[in-house]
Amino acid sequence: MPKNLPKRLSELKEEPKKKVPRKPPKEKNVSQPEQTSPSAHPVITRIQAQKRKGRYNIYLNDEYAFAVDEALLIKYLLRKDMEISPELQKQLETEDVSRKAYQRALVYLSYALRSEKQVREDLIEHEFEEQADEVIDLLKEQRLINDLMYAKSYVRTAYTINRKGPQLIQRELVKKGISPEEILDALEEYPHEEQVDNAFKLGEKMVAKSTKRSSRETQIKVRQHLMQKGFDSDIIEEVLRELDTQKEESEEMDALRKQGEKAWRRYSKFEAAERRQKTKANLYQKGFNGELIQAFIEEKEMEEENE
Repeated sequence: MPKNLPKRLSELKEEPKKKVPRKPPKEKNVSQPEQTSPSAHPVITRIQAQKRKGRYNIYLNDEYAFAVDEALLIKYLLRKDMEISPELQKQLETEDVSRKAYQRALVYLSYALRSEKQVREDLIEHEFEEQADEVIDLLKEQRLINDLMYAKSYVRTAYTINRKGPQLIQRELVKKGISPEEILDALEEYPHEEQVDNAFKLGEKMVAKSTKRSSRETQIKVRQHLMQKGFDSDIIEEVLRELDTQKEESEEMDALRKQGEKAWRRYSKFEAAERRQKTKANLYQKGFNGELIQAFIEEKEMEEENE
């Protein structure tokens, strides 16, 4: 037996085991789902045509948001799944109101020529006051509003169809917002001979209707009527010189009788002298000749005596 061997097993010593470093467990290659951040702005989920032609309802995230004109639909290329920022939505809504104001003005202008003031008043009436300046500027650029052109057309219509005088036309154009310079320019469309002709024809009609008036009252009524129609004094005097307002004596007496009968009945409750005086005064005011008045009263008194 070799000498170096231990006598007993208990004397045997175990050599310490070397520590082997553990390898880290392999990570499982599990693919993680990509985290998608929610859209920053709502998206168009539906574009619905309205019954009204050229108008569309826009739905954002399946809820109605606003309506737009077809022109804006095309201008901004609005389509399904398109994101709409608050700024863009506000812009669309602002432009849409302007489009509606413009369309309102076009409808108003479609019936007749209008002055700038008339268009503005109509826009304000339809609650487009904020858009009025913008719309009117655009219409001016398109030559759909032109106050001088409107004024000239108004003058031609007023004297051709309605036989209005220049002063009346001038007052009406002032109310429509036409400037004094444009009014003077437009009135050049109304020549002197047309003014005389219109005034004369109006005077003739007044004379024809004056069968119950005296010659003097007829002339007064013609003068008043022509003044109301807007003719100046020079035109009126020229017409009255040409117009035959003087009745024949028989015609004058017929007119006096028509007026006198009313007055005679009206004052029948008075005593004879006072009745006679009041009837005379009434007929004098109507422009009848004193001799004809006296003849009428004598005629009435004789009739009553013979009854």
